[in-house]
Amino acid sequence: MSDITISGGTVVSTEWLFVAHDRLASSGTELAGLAEALRPALALTEAPDAARLAHLAAAGIRAAAAEAARLAADVLEAARRYGAAEGDARTRIADLSTLAGWAFGRLAPLAAALALPELLAAAALALGAGSIAAGSPRAFLHDLGGTARSKARLLRDPRVVALIRFAVSGADDAMLGAAGVPLPVAALVDDRATGAFGLHGGASVVVAAGRTIGLLEETPVRVERVAAVAAAPPAGFSDLVDRIPPGRRDGPQVRIERYPTADGRPTYIVYVGGTVDTSPVAAHEPFDVTSDLVGVAQRDPASLAATEQAMREAGIRTGDTVIPVGYSQGGIVATSIATSGRFDTPTLVTFGSPTAGVDVPASTLDVAVEHTDDLVPALGGMPRGPDAHGGDRIVVARQTFSGEVPPDASPIDAHRIAEYAITAEKMDASEDPRLGSALAALPQTGSGDALLYRGVRVQPEPAR
Repeated sequence: MSDITISGGTVVSTEWLFVAHDRLASSGTELAGLAEALRPALALTEAPDAARLAHLAAAGIRAAAAEAARLAADVLEAARRYGAAEGDARTRIADLSTLAGWAFGRLAPLAAALALPELLAAAALALGAGSIAAGSPRAFLHDLGGTARSKARLLRDPRVVALIRFAVSGADDAMLGAAGVPLPVAALVDDRATGAFGLHGGASVVVAAGRTIGLLEETPVRVERVAAVAAAPPAGFSDLVDRIPPGRRDGPQVRIERYPTADGRPTYIVYVGGTVDTSPVAAHEPFDVTSDLVGVAQRDPASLAATEQAMREAGIRTGDTVIPVGYSQGGIVATSIATSGRFDTPTLVTFGSPTAGVDVPASTLDVAVEHTDDLVPALGGMPRGPDAHGGDRIVVARQTFSGEVPPDASPIDAHRIAEYAITAEKMDASEDPRLGSALAALPQTGSGDALLYRGVRVQPEPAR
């Protein structure tokens, strides 16, 4: 599919509507003044043809002034209705997510208890019959695995991805329902109401449970600079995504570009890469599944610690201008930098990151690039709007295929950074003013340097 869809950024969009209103109102006033200036010409009795033309011109100008005033009023009303409709739709979807999640959590234990004997019997019957038909239990399980892999392509279906996003948003409500918390109380402590639980609260429960069996354990990190090269300012979103370090074992995960400014305080662009190690057991790579879950829980993952160490080594200090850019897990880290409050962050750009539920300050222009058939950003749940302790994200969406889901599709195809590079090219070709505002924060001229860093987990010494 060739087109991108740009949504959100309602504050920016409404401001543009107000600008249009002011320009139309000003034009109406100027036209009315011009019509009034023609009044002396209407009394030219010695030149009746000129007077007639003046009458026609004045009538046309007055009509144009009235039309400009009407359009100005319509634009103002459109801005009001747009904001109201956007907020109402977001609230209704969030209410439905709360109710559905709570009901599932409340009823699921009872349903499982009632259906468990039947499910066990059905599974035993299926295993026996399938083994006879396939020739052996191993052959049957092999065939079953092949069937499951063929169905995995459904995770590329945008409808399935949207459903998963909806389900993730209701995960905290499901936990509260399963714990027996009444619906009114669950709604009061829901993430949308307080920001105190939600997706990060659910992730915290998962992390705590994993640590009871030796998984998802965080460790200290150390960072070293591995390269330093000259750099020119990025010209657009394509340059931003191209400069994100690729996810390679033993490769750098953080790139920091430093550009001097006239006031002597440099502007920094911090690029953060994605997950490298998919094992739930923390080894040496800080950009792993442990950091993924700890980051979603809004704690301090090793990937964030490594990035912050690299920033300090590069000379970044509190109050400096920093533009964070991240892909996948790197987007979680980049968003944490933007929300830390320690830096001036005019723009935040993330590609394929599960950060929809994070509240980004209104002073930061938050551009989130998410493919509609990419499962990873859907794991961030539904975005929280300004009415629910949330920011105002500009979401750039694209479906990476046209027509039906390809039969050989993999769930991770749409998450590949090469696909996001294609989307970035389309963003650069767009004339949407919201994207232009995000790029305006980038350094425009001059040259700088780029520093590449690699972080490594420091494993504790084994007990003697």
